[in-house]
Amino acid sequence: MKRVLLVDDDSIFNFLSSKTLQHMGLASEIHMAMNGQEALTLFNDYYQGAKALPDVILLDLNMPVMDGFGFLEAFRRLRIPGKEHVRIFIVSSSDDPEDRQRAKELGADHYLTKPLQEQSLRLALEMA
Repeated sequence: MKRVLLVDDDSIFNFLSSKTLQHMGLASEIHMAMNGQEALTLFNDYYQGAKALPDVILLDLNMPVMDGFGFLEAFRRLRIPGKEHVRIFIVSSSDDPEDRQRAKELGADHYLTKPLQEQSLRLALEMA
């Protein structure tokens, strides 16, 4: 079972993803952030030991305040022990090859398109 951080500005997506992860028995902990900046704030808690680092981040690309690309760039600069073990999966409605390539260049491990399918989610989390 994985510790999962959902980063998406769509509260319905977060709710449904959370329920799906629980139903599938894939997540031991689920945290949520509504944008990349909120996710980075959570990493301060992780760094201070208030929470364990997530095993997996499910990251949307299109969000206000800080989008997924901005988060990926900031995440690369973080100096937190163990962050190299965190797997980042983009979950986006965009299937643009340029978005896929840019996400890969910025360190995303996998790219899933919305709507999330249980089978693709299971495969991705089993790879993590």
